[in-house]
Amino acid sequence: MRDQNAAKLLAKVMEWEDLETVHQILPTLQLLADFKYDHYQRFGPGCRFIESLALWLHQFAPEDRTTALQLVLDHLVFISDAELSHLVRIAYRDWIVQERMRLVSEEFEIPSFKVREIMSHQRFEQLRMTSLYLGLSDGARTNELRRASDGEIGNEQIWQAYELGDEKAGDMLHDLESSLKDAGFASPMPRFNLIWLLDDFSGSGNTYIRYDGVARKFKGKVPKIYQRLHQSGMVDPSHYEVFLMLYTATRQAIDHIEYWSERFTTDNGFKPLQVRVLCPIEPEVSLSRSTDSRLRAFLANPAYCNKEVVDKHFRVGGTEDASLGFAGCALPVVLGHNTPNNSVYLFWGPEQFKPHGLFPRVSRHREF
Repeated sequence: MRDQNAAKLLAKVMEWEDLETVHQILPTLQLLADFKYDHYQRFGPGCRFIESLALWLHQFAPEDRTTALQLVLDHLVFISDAELSHLVRIAYRDWIVQERMRLVSEEFEIPSFKVREIMSHQRFEQLRMTSLYLGLSDGARTNELRRASDGEIGNEQIWQAYELGDEKAGDMLHDLESSLKDAGFASPMPRFNLIWLLDDFSGSGNTYIRYDGVARKFKGKVPKIYQRLHQSGMVDPSHYEVFLMLYTATRQAIDHIEYWSERFTTDNGFKPLQVRVLCPIEPEVSLSRSTDSRLRAFLANPAYCNKEVVDKHFRVGGTEDASLGFAGCALPVVLGHNTPNNSVYLFWGPEQFKPHGLFPRVSRHREF
């Protein structure tokens, strides 16, 4: 009954009077809602996707509603919570263990196809124990990664934040010393060799690293982490590797992070940052490349955006126009737990604003 009422509401908003159109579109929308969209974590009881879609469409002029619906049907990329969990589950075996195997293979000149010989080598086990995992946001899912490792990642090796205090850093080094001693790898000064920085998504890469031309310094999470790791003596300066693992990221973000992190590490004499992305989002997904003139005009309509979302955090992306999202990425991407502000405003606009987004975002900052 609830679905029928929602369907009637949607048909009324879209002014669908012929049954053929209703039967052509509604089953597709209902299937997408059941399979994915209803699970968006900001939707509450009594107001799931179809109801939200009807209310969202009602904000637009009648002649623009078909274009708005086509934006959802033809372009929306919804990465569900289950899909992100799947990426986390494969991250340890398919990426982290493989990197450790590569390092042992290169260090001891063992052919890469001799998997058993590599995995039974003492160095392989030692690198497992001297790996440190840091979450860069609450989307890092460090708890899921630890469980996916089947006990190979210890509690003392993983932390849900990248800002390590002195006490926490000291505790982790103390636990590392005990673990190495118990395993027969006693060291007078135990340090971590492999640093894994974890996060779920990057749209532009600006929050990870950027260069402030006025202050003439690098800013973002990556410079902070490098400086903190070296100041606290967490890494072995004679041999360490730093990996940034993103479960999904745009090609724009990957290129940005690789370019500026190389500049930063070279200038400061640090080991280079190695970026690993499990599910890249290619540039063709961005709506800025759309050749649909009606869609471009719809997104550019100033009546369909709210300037109040533009604050100092948003301006870091280099634009005052929120219609195409942070840094003008123009993404049609929604994550199951939150919508990135790199997507077009009409997807993530906060629910208290007019117009609001179809999948309202929860901001990490108090932006307005």
